[in-house]
Amino acid sequence: MSCPLFHRFPRKSVRLHWAAMVLMPISFGGMAHAQSLGAIEQRLRKVEQTVETLKAGNAPEGIGAVSGQPVSIDALLQLDRRIAAVERALSSLTSAQELDHRALTDALAELRTMKGDIEARLDALERAPAVPPNLSASAVQAPPSSPVVRQPSVDDRFQEAMQYAERQDWPRAELAFDSFVATWPSDPRAAEARYQLGRAFQGQGKHAQAAQLFLELYEKSPDAPFIIDDLLALAQALIDIGPANTAQACDVYSEIETTHDAALTLEQRSLLLDHRLALKCPA
Repeated sequence: MSCPLFHRFPRKSVRLHWAAMVLMPISFGGMAHAQSLGAIEQRLRKVEQTVETLKAGNAPEGIGAVSGQPVSIDALLQLDRRIAAVERALSSLTSAQELDHRALTDALAELRTMKGDIEARLDALERAPAVPPNLSASAVQAPPSSPVVRQPSVDDRFQEAMQYAERQDWPRAELAFDSFVATWPSDPRAAEARYQLGRAFQGQGKHAQAAQLFLELYEKSPDAPFIIDDLLALAQALIDIGPANTAQACDVYSEIETTHDAALTLEQRSLLLDHRLALKCPA
């Protein structure tokens, strides 16, 4: 498929036809000079033959002799002047012809250079990839734009952290929830994020850090919907730290029974009873 730009150019076979048209006036001028010089040379040869005849004393009829009379000196001088004038004209025409020849040579050289340049440009255009007609030049030249990357929102960050916790990928969960709390401390889910961060500590064996975080959360958000799970996790963290914290764990279970008894589910009540019996907590 050829480039649409070529619609403005003829075929290669006739692209340089105009060059011949440019040179035609120059060629005709050279031909006219050649014809003038040929005619003058013929006339000059005739005059020279006449002069030689006159010098030999054999004047032809009608030139320098009338009714057999000898040729006069004035006639010879006039003829000599005419010959000199013809020679000057011939010299002038010869110089003009040489100038025309040089001009023609320079024009041909310039034409050859122009032809090579035009051919090179046309070949480059023919090798260029085709541009669909329905695309503008700006659309073709414009570089492809990079896709717009949407920045994660606060909801995206929280959901990502929760997915780590559900998979029990505790190192990533710790990093995600800690970043969430530090970046959005006033978000309504910040308390839950702290609770999940404590679970991430507990899952990695960081029991003291988990117990500290669970306790602070109970002190700051005692009415949180997940506060019973927070207290159960606090008691378990104290147990995991060591037997010396058994009494404190029993105190946490008593706090749950006394303060949140009405909100306990059957599962939580059963779990609480099992832990109290296992630790032999006082009734």
